[in-house]
Amino acid sequence: MTIASTLSVDELDAIAEGAAERGEPAAGAAELVAIVDGGRLADPRDDVVALGMAAELLFNADDPAGSLDLTDRAIDAHRRHGTAADFAQLFRARLLFELDRADEAMAELTPLRPLLTTDPDAAAEIAEALLAGGRGETAHEWLSVAVDEARAALPETDDLDDAGELATVIVYALITQRHAVRHELGLPHDALDEMAEELEAAAEEEHQAELTAALSGPFLFLPAAEFARLAERRPDLAESCGPTWEAHRADIEHILATVAETGITGARGIVRGTADELVQLSERRGDDPVDDVLDDYADELDGRGLNVPWPPARNDVCWCGSEVKYKKCCLPRSR
Repeated sequence: MTIASTLSVDELDAIAEGAAERGEPAAGAAELVAIVDGGRLADPRDDVVALGMAAELLFNADDPAGSLDLTDRAIDAHRRHGTAADFAQLFRARLLFELDRADEAMAELTPLRPLLTTDPDAAAEIAEALLAGGRGETAHEWLSVAVDEARAALPETDDLDDAGELATVIVYALITQRHAVRHELGLPHDALDEMAEELEAAAEEEHQAELTAALSGPFLFLPAAEFARLAERRPDLAESCGPTWEAHRADIEHILATVAETGITGARGIVRGTADELVQLSERRGDDPVDDVLDDYADELDGRGLNVPWPPARNDVCWCGSEVKYKKCCLPRSR
């Protein structure tokens, strides 16, 4: 008898994403539920994740009743595991609004209102739920009060600890979400709206700078034999590069295709490395984060001129060393 393999959160996520991309959310939800019911989770506590993903897929399939059933199962699982079900409850409130059960939705939502000043993700979730129920004015009221409370709690120093950083992020989330709700309601701009637009513009500029830096490379590539050797010697390093060689080369192709599409200039492309050199560098660096080691090794290879031309012509041999034409090898992986 064949025993079905267990699945990690990353594999669950891939199932959900694949179903969404294929336009088959209901089928994806059914597959995730079958995994839970079949005891195929690598960690049984991940049932809350699988059920939550399945509920979202059914919501996207215009099945709020089915989504509610799965959300209730996810909340029950949270309680069994002793974990917070706050965001599952927020989603449940939104579903209740969608099902014209407004009184139940508000009863679910109101006790969660304090999340607005403790969790930066709560502003968008609560606002979306209230807007789904036609309660935009309530969303505006709750967010306005929360903004005042959160701003009053901001530290006065620029030298922020973790708590100060969190407080700042919460204020940003509240101000920008309040701005979005006011726009939805057609309200005229006030001083906080102006602040929201300035904050959003600054955040977008920072995001673009980070994206450009992340996509500029160089990108470390390990040929198949080197990746296999690395997986034998240092599985942790191989996992950070992969987790499989197929994923490793597909990720690089996808990133470089994205660079080409976005028109980012100055990208340094691909550099070819070896398992032995990477392991030696990691051992010299001791407890340094793996991502820093990988980035520094790529920079070192770039400095030595060990670059791999990309992209090859469609009918040329693929850059990954497979000896297969590019158009039949890595080119389709970027899609």
